[in-house]
Amino acid sequence: VFQSMLDHWAIGQPFPIMPIARLTEHPSRRGVLVDITCDSDGKVSQYISALDDNRFLPVHPLNESERYFMGFFLMGAYEDIMGDAHNLFGRVSEAHIYADADEPQRFWIEKIIPGTAVQDMLAQVQYFPNDLQRRMSELVRAKIQAGVVRPSVGMEILDQYMACFQQSTYCGPTGGLDP
Repeated sequence: VFQSMLDHWAIGQPFPIMPIARLTEHPSRRGVLVDITCDSDGKVSQYISALDDNRFLPVHPLNESERYFMGFFLMGAYEDIMGDAHNLFGRVSEAHIYADADEPQRFWIEKIIPGTAVQDMLAQVQYFPNDLQRRMSELVRAKIQAGVVRPSVGMEILDQYMACFQQSTYCGPTGGLDP
């Protein structure tokens, strides 16, 4: 969150933040967004809100069976450029969404821009995915030959390892926005 909101933690600049899921329901809970990095103040401490208390963000009760999305708005090019490589997370996925009363859902999505993939972030800091994959393959094959790992398990480990390079640097059910 905070690698994209530098001015929030650096100078206290508030940005509009709101749920973009369950828009037909009234948010009945109050929440606070927190960060897990070691170099920020750890939370969004002020929200732009019509509520009297702007220390909290109106949110809905969470349902384990569905994803819950938050929108961060009016973040400009400065935040985008300055935050790109912070903590090796890279760019977040981005969606260009426009309100339109004539559309069935009252909005339309112009485009979705995927965030940085793990392989791209690693390459920026001189860890090349092809080399890492080759070394992991050699290690797994040696463990298979030594009888430490069954071949089927070794191949599953390699498949999962290789797939990680294509994923977003951010955690999530799909690693980012689905285009």
